[in-house]
Amino acid sequence: MGLQLYLVRHGRTEYNEAGRLQGWRDAPLTPQGRAVAEQLGKALGAASIVFDAAFASTSPRAETTARLILENKGQEDLPLHKIADLREYSFGSFEGELIADVYRQVAQNSGAQDVETWLANYRTAEHNLLIESVSRMDAEGKAETEAAFLSRLSQGMAELVSKSPEEGKVLLVSHGMAITALLKLIDPGSTPYQSVPNASVSRLDYENGVWRILSVGDTSFVGNSTPETL
Repeated sequence: MGLQLYLVRHGRTEYNEAGRLQGWRDAPLTPQGRAVAEQLGKALGAASIVFDAAFASTSPRAETTARLILENKGQEDLPLHKIADLREYSFGSFEGELIADVYRQVAQNSGAQDVETWLANYRTAEHNLLIESVSRMDAEGKAETEAAFLSRLSQGMAELVSKSPEEGKVLLVSHGMAITALLKLIDPGSTPYQSVPNASVSRLDYENGVWRILSVGDTSFVGNSTPETL
């Protein structure tokens, strides 16, 4: 059977609601975000899904979501391991800015005709054009390059595997762009450059050193979620 990973994006936050970039900066879950995380935990419990290990990034929004899931599915005593390398992409000096404003800056800097044209290219590009632009434009030089981001995530997943049983079900709560990047590392055609919904579940299998994607951004446990812009 191998390892069965339930990869969950954190619940909706105040920054998500305001349309602002989060990255390594944090914002608390909204009341709705907490409620949906609780709903997901109850739904996973009702489906008789029992986790053998649980992980989250070190960002409070991911940890809070993971704990709400475990508490509401009756596994609040399961240890939660936190992995810093599975945090969101670092936007550097752009963190906290309105996403729409950053898109306008990036589109202009890239020479695109308009934001809509740039977005269409971004969604289907062979690499992450947003990261490419942000890392180049960041005045503080703190935004990650795509190579650094992907390397960090790969290290984080290796740590997860090393701390997981060889067989069993594992929960991981991470972030929108991180989840997209992880999926594309396994299969570049699995998803566009667009974050899965908050509190959605992507399912992966790991066996004999190979990851396989079973589903992407499943919201059936919690109903329809708000589409994402990133």
